[in-house]
Amino acid sequence: MDAPYSRNGALTLVAMPGFESISQRVKQKVESMYEANPDRRPTPVDIVFPIFGQRASGEPYLRLGKDHIGGHDCVVITSGPGTYEMLMQLYIVLKYLVGRRAHRIAVVCGYFPLSRSDKDEGALEFAMTRPTTDLLMEGSCGLLDRIIVADLHAQQVVAAGRIGLVTEVSLVRRLLTRTIEDAHKETSKICLALPDDGAAKRVEGAMADAQDKLKIQLATVFGAKRRKSSRSSDIKQLFGDLMALRESIVICLDDEIATGGTNIDTAISLKKDYNAAKVWAAVTHGVLCGEAPQRFSLPNCPVDRIYAMDTIPFESRTHLSPLIANNKLIVLSWWEDLSWIIYCHHWDESIRELR
Repeated sequence: MDAPYSRNGALTLVAMPGFESISQRVKQKVESMYEANPDRRPTPVDIVFPIFGQRASGEPYLRLGKDHIGGHDCVVITSGPGTYEMLMQLYIVLKYLVGRRAHRIAVVCGYFPLSRSDKDEGALEFAMTRPTTDLLMEGSCGLLDRIIVADLHAQQVVAAGRIGLVTEVSLVRRLLTRTIEDAHKETSKICLALPDDGAAKRVEGAMADAQDKLKIQLATVFGAKRRKSSRSSDIKQLFGDLMALRESIVICLDDEIATGGTNIDTAISLKKDYNAAKVWAAVTHGVLCGEAPQRFSLPNCPVDRIYAMDTIPFESRTHLSPLIANNKLIVLSWWEDLSWIIYCHHWDESIRELR
C-alpha cells in the first residue's frame, strides 16, 4: 500500500477565518475517498486554525505553531474579495508557513482577490491582478506552488505570474445543472442568457454536459456586454434565439454578482422587451456587496431568484440570511469539488476536470 502522504509531505489544511467549517467537511471527504474507492490513495488530513488579533496599539498579530506544518504539504483555504484585512492576513500566514518550514505551499482562493481590477481604470488606477500574485509570491518567499481559483472574472489572470502559478477550475457545470433542474420542474420553456460571445465559448462544454445529463435542449441568447469599469457594466444588445425568451424562465449565467445593478437592468429588459416569464441569475461567486441585499429584497425586484456557489462563504454574512430564508438566494456548496481539487493537488494529479 502506498504511504498516506505524497512526496511533498503529509497534507495540512490551513483554514483562514470563516473557512473553518468547510475545511472540516473537506477533511472528512478527502479521508473517506479511499473507503469509497480503493483506487484512491489513503490520505490523512490535518487542519490548523490561524488565530489573528490586534494589540493595544492596533498592530496585528498571528498565533500559529509549528505542529502539522513543518515538512507538510500545506494548503491555505481562503477567498476574496481582496479587502485590506483579507490580503494582509493571507500575507502574514504565508510568512508563517515559510518560517515554520512547510515543505510545499498552495493557496485555494475560490474568488480571486481584486479580480474585478483586471485592467487599468483611468489615469489614477493600475490593474491589480499582477500586484496580487506578486504579494502572495513575496509572502511565501517564492515558495508558493500554485494559486487555485474558480471561474475567473478575467482570463488574463492566469498570466499574472510564472507559468502554472494560477490554476483555474470551473464550477459552471455543477451550477448550471442544478439551476436547469429546478427550472425544469416549473416549465419546459427555459432559455439560457449569457453576457457575451466570449462567455458562450467558455461554457459551451458545461452547457452540453448539462443538457446531455438532463436530456433537454436549451435555447440560448447572448449579449454584447461592455464593462465600463470595475463598478459598472451594461449589455448593449441581445443576439441568438430571441423568440425563445417569450414566457420562459431565463437563466442569466455569469461569473459573479456584485452590486446587482447590471443583473436588475438586464432582468427589466428581458421582461419588458422580450416578455420573459421569470429571470433567474446563476453565478459562481455571490459577492452581493453594497446595496445588493436591499435591491434583491424588494417585492418588485425583476430578478426572481439567484443561484450562487459558496466560493465566498455565506455563513458569516448574516445580512444575506433573509434572502436565503425566502428562497430568493439558493446557495450551492463547492466543498465536494474543493475536496477533489485538494486531493488531486496533493498527489500531483490533474485538477482541471472536476468530477
